[in-house]
Amino acid sequence: MATPAQIAANRSNGKKSKGPITAGGKQKVRDNALKHGLAAARVQQSTPELEQLARIFAQGSTDPLIIEQALVAAEAELELANIKLMRIVWIERAYIFGFTERPGQRADDFTRMLMAENSFELFNPCVTMPPPGAERLAEAVRRALPEIAALGRYETRAMARRDRALRAICCHLNRQR
Repeated sequence: MATPAQIAANRSNGKKSKGPITAGGKQKVRDNALKHGLAAARVQQSTPELEQLARIFAQGSTDPLIIEQALVAAEAELELANIKLMRIVWIERAYIFGFTERPGQRADDFTRMLMAENSFELFNPCVTMPPPGAERLAEAVRRALPEIAALGRYETRAMARRDRALRAICCHLNRQR
């Protein structure tokens, strides 16, 4: 049984952690899923790449359970490929433009960038970026690291989904033997 002090502490902590309260804060949180689209709900679409990869994972089996798990594994594998491409794109964007943020993603982005103290630097990466070469690439990677680190969560989820599906295929094949 909780003591009166614990109950008071729980209530106090509960008041502090309710998420964003203002309309702007709530909109910012909603826009997080739009940044790269990895958190968005996906409609299952059959593509030639997906079908080919699923056939490889199914190893020629006609068992519906194996085919279903092979499709799950193939979707996760293609998602992992997209995540790898995103890493490259964010580093390239930072290399070329000096920043990874896409202006115009939210309505006030362009205005916010124009009003910034360093607005000239935001639109002219030559001011803040080293000349082309290894140092510029290192700086681009450093600037892209926050976005790249955020991809880790999606990558871990896709790898777990792929590995679960492949384990299910292996277990089912072992039971058939």
